[in-house]
Order: sequence, then structure tokens, then C-alpha cells
Amino acid sequence: MGGKRAHPVHRDWYWNHNDHLEMWHSLDWPAVRRGRQIYTEVFAPCHQLGKLTFSHFQGFMTREEIKKLAQQYEIVDTIPDAEGILQPRPGKSTDTLPAPYPNQRAAQFANGGAEPPDLQTAVFGKEGGCDYIFSLITGYNWGNGELLEVPPFAPELKPGQFWNPYFKGGVISMPPPLSDGMVDYEDGTPATTSQMAKDVVNFLRWSAESEYDDRRVMFWKIFSTLCLFNVMFFHYAQKHSNWRNYGRTTFRYWKKTW
Repeated sequence: MGGKRAHPVHRDWYWNHNDHLEMWHSLDWPAVRRGRQIYTEVFAPCHQLGKLTFSHFQGFMTREEIKKLAQQYEIVDTIPDAEGILQPRPGKSTDTLPAPYPNQRAAQFANGGAEPPDLQTAVFGKEGGCDYIFSLITGYNWGNGELLEVPPFAPELKPGQFWNPYFKGGVISMPPPLSDGMVDYEDGTPATTSQMAKDVVNFLRWSAESEYDDRRVMFWKIFSTLCLFNVMFFHYAQKHSNWRNYGRTTFRYWKKTW
């Protein structure tokens, strides 16, 4: 395959449902909430999520849930104590999500020389965006006998490598991250591979633009207000100013003459 990869299938995501105007649609918040669980339990040990804090999750989690989630992590303060020692402490809601590795070299050493990418920019930073991420996560079945066999032009796989036609070159070092039933959703949704992949894509779409829904709502508030003022100004101009410009006009819907 060289540097080529399979083209991901375009899917009709919730926020862009049958429309190219994303401002009409909100995010799938139940899916975003489930996707956060998938990220925390599956992807967080390897992939960072930018500089988001736990408090960013207030869009789809309660404060008590966020506080409980943050306390599961140990955070090392940058300010030493009286003895000059950096003491770990339970996380707080205002803390940044901890990075899985202390530095770039540690990340490369733990993953066979390949540094796991930051997932916050994956939706907008990868060609194909959400379609690419979904296809990549669910594309491991191609070649293990479940869908299709590995094509003859595929490169030889070394130990620790996997065949995925949606990855550039077809060979990826990340093992299949998802499998059916690997998590238990709190809302009872069946945790199939495709469902979990869809949920984590929705979560990554939110993380890439966490203020998206707030800006969408603000746009419609401003747009509605401007439309209302335009109607009021048009009425005032017709009723009180039109006679100065055009004299006696036939367009007087309030039935007034002077």
C-alpha cells in the first residue's frame, strides 16, 4: 500500500444530520457522556487530551461526578512543601487532565518508538475527521478472518504490529483498543465495538471544540433578537416616517390616514 490507506466511509453524525449547517444541530450529549467513560478507561493511559481540566466536563456531568472522577488521580503540585518535596495529592476539579507520560521520550519508549498522538486535535487535525477515527478504531477486523483476509500487497507484520487498512501504510502499532462488552455503560447501552467507537468520536468532537454548543445557542439568540428589532424598526419606519418620503401611500396596514 505504500503511504496510501483505505478511504473511510462518510457517516451522518448527529451534529451534522442531513445538513451541512452544523449550527442547526446540537451534540449527542448521552453519547458524549458515554464517550468520556471510554476515553478515561481505554484511551487515557496512552493518549493525552490537550489542556482540558476536569471542570470542562460540566457540560455533561454533575459537579459531584467531576469531583469524584478527579479524586481518582494523583496530582503532583509544582510548588514543593516546607521540606522542598513535591507531594502527590488527590486531584481537584480545577486540575488539568494528567498526561499519561512525563515526557516525549518516555511515551516513545513505552510504545515501541511511536508517540501516541494528542486526541484533542484528532477530529480537526486528521484528514477525514470523525469518519477516519471511527473507521480506524473499528477497522481491525479486516484481515483477521472476520471480514476480509489481509490482501497480498500488505507489508509483512512484525511482532507488535497490526493490520488496519485505514491507517497510513496499513500497519499500526496500536493494538485493537475496543472489544464487545469491555465496559459497562451506566445507562444500560449495549457496549458493542461500533457503539463505543461512535461514543468516543462524539466525545472527541466535543473536546476539540468544547464551547461549540454554547456558541451555537448564542448565535441563535443574537439572530432572533436582531430579527425582532428589524421587524420593530420596519414597523416604525412605515408608520411614522414613510409619509415624509412618499406622501400619501397605499401601504398603511394600520388603516390610518393623515
